[in-house]
Amino acid sequence: MAETTATATAAAGEEAPFKMVETARQVVKMHPVVLFAILDHFIHRNEGQQRVIGTLLGTRTATGQLVVKNCFPVPHVEQGDEEVAVGKDYLQQMLDLHRQVNSNEEVLGWYATTPGQGVLINQQSCLIQDFYSAECGDPLHVVVDTSLANNVLGVKAFMSETVKLGESVLAASFVQLKVELQASEKERIGLDLMIKASKSRFDQSQQLQDSKQINTEVENLEQSMTRLLTMLENVSAYVDDVVAKRKTPDYKTGSKIASVISMVPRIEPAVFEKSFRSNLQDLLMVVYLSNLTRTQLAVAERIAKTSTV
Repeated sequence: MAETTATATAAAGEEAPFKMVETARQVVKMHPVVLFAILDHFIHRNEGQQRVIGTLLGTRTATGQLVVKNCFPVPHVEQGDEEVAVGKDYLQQMLDLHRQVNSNEEVLGWYATTPGQGVLINQQSCLIQDFYSAECGDPLHVVVDTSLANNVLGVKAFMSETVKLGESVLAASFVQLKVELQASEKERIGLDLMIKASKSRFDQSQQLQDSKQINTEVENLEQSMTRLLTMLENVSAYVDDVVAKRKTPDYKTGSKIASVISMVPRIEPAVFEKSFRSNLQDLLMVVYLSNLTRTQLAVAERIAKTSTV
């Protein structure tokens, strides 16, 4: 694998100092799948490797908003405080493959896990930042704190700025940006399930016992209808308050309500009730057959035990 090596150099052979500036001049949107990919990369890192790095991919809006949607790992080697080797050929091959699938996404910058306890950025980070400057001009740098300090997974984003005096670089400052998660509906459902699963820590016997109490499809349907009715009541109450001038109208909310209503198919009540009852009967038949099968299995098991005795 060919590698590109960057070496830290400065005037008079000294390293240019860097500093971090905590401010929020811009908000970076990030999809949750990016964080999972970074953590998976860190978990499967090579033995003895302190941190991992990779490339961030996404889009830039017309207003300059950065939306990080994807990422992939990049092999690298850090040698002391003055030299970093990055797999440039590997990076280019991965970019070519990714563009065949997502041609609208571009390189936004790079990610890294923390190089040490309580350390977010070090001298090598400046070198890698310079390397990615050739890929995207003004690279975004996302740092994921895998030390889990205070049981918190810290995620911070930075942009670099250089302070020059003539042609000499005096310092490099990393300006911190605000990071917000932007999840699609499918991602949000997956996150909710993962959060619920993390809160439920039972042993295997308890899980087997709980599996027998899984809601039937009829109960799930009832819960869905109850949630739907609750949302309809909330929307109806909001519209009534706006009409009665008890609340200030929100045009975005009104537009969303109108959009949802326009998507509801116009069906005669009698036709809808007939279709609903037909589906309900199908569900009841499935539940009945499931219970009948469970009963037959229990009877067969008892007969088998009796015959062996």
